[in-house]
This record gives sequence, structure tokens and C-alpha cells, in this order.
Amino acid sequence: TPAGAPLRRTNEHSHKKLAEDIVARAGQALRVPVRAALGEVVPDAAGLADSRADADLVLRVLDADLPVAGVDEVRPRVTLLRLAEVMGERRELTAGAWRRVLAYDAAHGTEYARTLVCWFDAGCDMAGAARLLAVHPNTCRYRLRQLQQHAGVDLDDPDERLVLWLQLRVLAGLTGATA
Repeated sequence: TPAGAPLRRTNEHSHKKLAEDIVARAGQALRVPVRAALGEVVPDAAGLADSRADADLVLRVLDADLPVAGVDEVRPRVTLLRLAEVMGERRELTAGAWRRVLAYDAAHGTEYARTLVCWFDAGCDMAGAARLLAVHPNTCRYRLRQLQQHAGVDLDDPDERLVLWLQLRVLAGLTGATA
């Protein structure tokens, strides 16, 4: 409810602050990295199992740079983690052009997969992709044209772009920043 929203945010903030304090003190005392994950604040015991499941997923995406987080803070990471699990279990979701792109790169020493991911991460903006790759925009254009020719990818099809991005991002683990 709207009346409950400020109270919920206050509870989430106080829970996170407490978790951060515990993680800091435990890490100092134990001299090992400590992490804490928070599921959603739930109004009653009926939601505890789901909140715990969320916290378990959050723990899997935490790292040294982010030792404490609530599920809403890392929702994209958690979603991609679960999507990777689902996609990995289904043959039809792991097949496709992304494998051809990676194979072509491996066989020919090209960077088509990295160029694609940077282009996707830049919102299909050539100048943004070029900045991520530290190359001239014409280099990106050339690579994408060559990719379409050699790997049979139709970058004009929004569905193909989406699936290709998901597969490269989720299954191959590529991102524009670290591809």
C-alpha cells in the first residue's frame, strides 16, 4: 500500500545498515571476507520462504566490491543468473548464432562477439560502441557488416538482436565493459 511504502523503505534501510555493520565487524574479527544478502521485507511469515530464496540468490552475485545487498539492489544480476541457469538447461535456448560468432572469432582472430556486445551495451549506438572498444566508429561498422556476412546474423531483426545479446551476455558471459 502507499502508506506502507515509506515504512518498508525505512525497514529495508535499517536492515541493510545492520547487515553492513555485522559484515564489517565479523570480517575484522574473523579476518576473512564476509557477505550478507537480504531478501525482500515481508509483512508476515507466509513470505519468509520467498524472501529466503531471494537472499540465497543475492549471495551468489555478491563480491568484494559489493559485500552486502538487498534483492532489489541487484535484481538485474539475480535475473541474469537465473536466466543463465534456465537457458543452460535447455538445448534450444543455447543453440543459435552466438555460437557461430564465437567460433568465427576463434578461427579467424576477429573480435565480432566483443564488438556486438559493446554495440548492444551502447544501445546499438555506433559511437558508444566505439568508445567502449577504443576504436573508430567506422571500425565498428565494418566489423558488424563483416559479422553479418560471415556468421549470417540479421542485425536488422530486433528479435534476433535480443536473443543474440542475451546469449552472448548470459551464456558467454560477455559485457561491453569487460568483454
